[in-house]
Amino acid sequence: MSSFATTRTLFFFLLIPFLTAQTATEVEITAEPSHHLALENEYVRVFKVEVPAHAATLMHRHRHDYVYVTLGDAHLSNEVEGKPPVEVKLADGDTRFVPGDFAHVARNLSDQPFRNVTIELLQDEKLRHADSHWPEEAGKRPSRGRIKTLFVKDGVRVSETTLEPGAVVPVIITTVRIC
Repeated sequence: MSSFATTRTLFFFLLIPFLTAQTATEVEITAEPSHHLALENEYVRVFKVEVPAHAATLMHRHRHDYVYVTLGDAHLSNEVEGKPPVEVKLADGDTRFVPGDFAHVARNLSDQPFRNVTIELLQDEKLRHADSHWPEEAGKRPSRGRIKTLFVKDGVRVSETTLEPGAVVPVIITTVRIC
């Protein structure tokens, strides 16, 4: 073997660990340190998420559709695998639905911790093909306040309920319902 071929082979073997170190290793959401499992049953998996100021999550996979609620204002870079990063500004209480089956890094660009509650829909395949029939809530409104439907998607409905002091909420409104 010529000295050039030997040098090239040696260079290649020395380069392998460097290239491997540059590749982001993907982890399951349950193994991502910023995602803390709070509740799990056959329908949902709920995570309390907290990313310190100017820190980032590990590259983690969302295998299921999910809904998240932002706790406090946030400024992030959402870095989805295979796509360019997207800067996102969220307000306290912002609630969004996200189709699953992707991996990403959430990079906190703020001086404050980023917090949210992430609710994975474990029966998302079933929900995608189910009709969304929601019963009318006539007469089931708060005594003083309002209910605003934010979105309905794949059998999930997210509503914002605003109550005035002393308001009473009928039990049916506080019930979680997954069709």
